[in-house]
Amino acid sequence: MFKTKKNSNVKEIYQSIIDNSRSKIFYIDLDIDDSFESRFDLVILHSFIIFQYFIEIGDKKNQLSQSLFDFMFHDFENNLREMGFGDIAVNKRMKKFISAFYGRILSYSNSYMEYKKNNSLLNFSLAIKKNIYKNKKISDEKINLISDYVVSNIATFLNNSYETNINMQFKFKNLEEV
Repeated sequence: MFKTKKNSNVKEIYQSIIDNSRSKIFYIDLDIDDSFESRFDLVILHSFIIFQYFIEIGDKKNQLSQSLFDFMFHDFENNLREMGFGDIAVNKRMKKFISAFYGRILSYSNSYMEYKKNNSLLNFSLAIKKNIYKNKKISDEKINLISDYVVSNIATFLNNSYETNINMQFKFKNLEEV
């Protein structure tokens, strides 16, 4: 159902995002709250990495990125329905999810462009602190590790061919590799 013209499996790429967002290292070693909101924020962060890859390669209109977005929000909606929310509640929550998604993606994108321009991750780290940690007191080392993780994964995807990324379902580096 969610296949692109190049026969890419969006479900498998999305599952890679979910699997990496659930990595225990985020919650145990990096002190991210293990909550619905934090998990959602990590899904957005991992999605940003892939969406930024498509922007970097000049492929903003790629059917895969749109299919991934559609699949992701369809999954969010299904999860809400499985949790027992009715139509009105689902619609209200989906509007909040979409607004949060775009706000965070814009924040990460602007901060990433600042990084590319000035080779400084300061603004990206501030975006991580605000969006992932909700501005709670956390060591700069942990925040910077996540920033490095994002930049490193984008660079890895850019160094791979498009076909390699698709065939590997955008396999993310582990935080230990960063």
